[in-house]
Amino acid sequence: MMKKGTKRKIYLIAAVVCIVSVIAEIMFAHPHGHEIWHTVPGADIVIAFVGGWILILTATKIMAPILQRKEDYYDGGDDKDE
Repeated sequence: MMKKGTKRKIYLIAAVVCIVSVIAEIMFAHPHGHEIWHTVPGADIVIAFVGGWILILTATKIMAPILQRKEDYYDGGDDKDE
C-alpha cells in the first residue's frame, strides 16, 4: 500500500514531466510532416498519452478478467498427494 503523500508526489512528477515535454516541443520542434498532427505543437505527446491510457484500460478492464484465474484455481483436483 502506498503512503498518502507518495501518490501525490508521483502525480506531481508526471505533471511536471508532461509540462516540460510540451514546452520543449513548442520551443524546439520544427513542423516537418504532411499530416496535421505534425504541425500542432504537443500533438505527439497527447497522442502518446491517450494511446498509453487506452492500452492500460484495455489490459485492466478487458484482458485481465479473461486471462486471470481465481486464487484457488489449482487447489481443486484429485487428492492423491494428501
